[in-house]
Amino acid sequence: MTGQPARADSAGRGFDALCLLLALVLLAALVALTLWLWQGRQRPLLLAPAIGELSGCLEMAAPQAPLEAACTGERGSAAARIESTLGALGPRRSVDGRFELGYTLVVPLLNLFEAKGDGWVVDRQALRRIANTVQSVDRPVVLYLFSTHFSESAPIEPVLAQDPANMAHTPQGPLPPEKYLGWPLYPWSIARTDNGVTQRRDEAIRALTQTLCALPADARGRIAGINLLGEVHHLYPDFEAGMGYNRPYVLTDYSPASRAGFRQWLRQRFKGDVAALNAYLGASFASFDQIEPPSRDIRRERLDHFWQHLDDAAAGTLAISGWAHDGALPAGRTPWVRVYLDGQPVGRVPAHFVRQDVLQAKPEFGTAQVGWRYDLRFADQPPGRHRIDIALEGDDGALRLLGTRHFSVMDRDQTPPVDAPLRQPLPPMVAPGAGVQFWVDAPQDERAVFYNPLVPLWHAFRGQQVVDYLAHFDHLLDQSCLADVPHRTQQIYPAEKAGWDGTRFASEQSLLPFGDVRLGINLYGEAAYDDSFFDWLARSRQPVYSVTEFHPLRAMSADELRRVLLRHQAHGAQSLSFFLHPPPAGGVRTEPIANPYALDPGNPLNGSDALYGAMRQVMRR
Repeated sequence: MTGQPARADSAGRGFDALCLLLALVLLAALVALTLWLWQGRQRPLLLAPAIGELSGCLEMAAPQAPLEAACTGERGSAAARIESTLGALGPRRSVDGRFELGYTLVVPLLNLFEAKGDGWVVDRQALRRIANTVQSVDRPVVLYLFSTHFSESAPIEPVLAQDPANMAHTPQGPLPPEKYLGWPLYPWSIARTDNGVTQRRDEAIRALTQTLCALPADARGRIAGINLLGEVHHLYPDFEAGMGYNRPYVLTDYSPASRAGFRQWLRQRFKGDVAALNAYLGASFASFDQIEPPSRDIRRERLDHFWQHLDDAAAGTLAISGWAHDGALPAGRTPWVRVYLDGQPVGRVPAHFVRQDVLQAKPEFGTAQVGWRYDLRFADQPPGRHRIDIALEGDDGALRLLGTRHFSVMDRDQTPPVDAPLRQPLPPMVAPGAGVQFWVDAPQDERAVFYNPLVPLWHAFRGQQVVDYLAHFDHLLDQSCLADVPHRTQQIYPAEKAGWDGTRFASEQSLLPFGDVRLGINLYGEAAYDDSFFDWLARSRQPVYSVTEFHPLRAMSADELRRVLLRHQAHGAQSLSFFLHPPPAGGVRTEPIANPYALDPGNPLNGSDALYGAMRQVMRR
């Protein structure tokens, strides 16, 4: 008996020692992580412009003009074009050492195929030119494995488009090819990975990685990152006409494979228990096999049951948006918009989103940052006719009424709604006055909205399809010698646009971490430089990212551009890419640039010429 307390004391001391050891290990890990992040902030920010007009040097397709000798032969590459383009922009490192100038090598995957007999084979000469380019340019390179709905002008594209399994489906069937800015657009399916277009992408990536893996280790070590495909998201009919709420709400993907996949996803989500799904929906399905994705608008089409209803608000959120400009505010000051529901304040949002359409109509504003948006969650509101009031905050503290809208939350039986009472009196509001110009785009007054709880599940499934499709190519690269090179997305984030309907794209889930894929994001307009992106980045809790396409859509001075670049670096940006074109022969461009977003002294669109000059100054300081 006398020995037991001693053993207990010994065990206690051992436990304390173990806790101390674990605490020290955790502290060391935190110190290492902090040091790693600090060192990452100290490294030069890699500026990796995507250089255009290289296809003749890289692909088999016959160029329209004779190629220079450097592009041809066994050792032919685009190295000379790349070096001359980057050399005109600046030195390899900026004078202050904060920026390093590399490049993004765009490899259009479907353009790697050439017809042979009755089939298609990978163009080995094109692969050699790509590998030669990586080996010959002694700079960091981001490898952009480009293959999206935007045409690559590849001969194989119209052949692949003849197979319905390769195309995105609406409820009415496969989408045909369309046009975007005059170029073909192919709505390839991302709902499956066993179709022809995916298999060709796989084949091209395997052939490319095998060729690159044969390079010397120092050449392979220049590959600083790999961008997966580009903008991967769902499509919809008449894509060029707009991304907002003023178009018919038709989604993809309703292919047989996607319908079956949705039912299987629901089985997993509800652990095979259809009763649990019914309790969630308030439904009475006998089995998962009875469920179809929502696809019909209750206001325009006949429904067999309520859970077929689908429109832009069916997930339980109503978009309220518009634009406002207050001439009384100092230049650069952001106006703020308040939203009231039945008299109660529910939202306060800045009018700072870019609206190029407004600037074109109102050039006297001197800014396109006038758009605003608030997403009102109505799913938990009681049925009835509700009131929305929208007010602009004045510099004098007064609220200026921009508009009043009514909307009716309908129950499933479409019971005639009655007016909901005001929850509290509205604060005093005055007329906008002559100095305020504005417009309320949405919602339409007296709109009826129906919440279908199956719709958020459908949106979540479609978002998972985007993630799964990107993950497929991440896994493919993991089987090569490039497994340890950072793999990145190259995505848009439509939820942060004033007038874009993100549910059409279903890309938001792919902006969050999955697997070991890092965030790569395209930033245009105010998202390239102001708080909207950095606030979103903080909410997403991602310590590192890459800006895969950068364009502020306005001119900037060298000082302002440098501040923007350093701000991205401070927030964890590892690389930043923008479109850049080689200088023309003789230094004078006589033909318009095909890409309106390319930085070039001869491209006045969106301030691109001024941005090119500013970037040159940044690199020379």
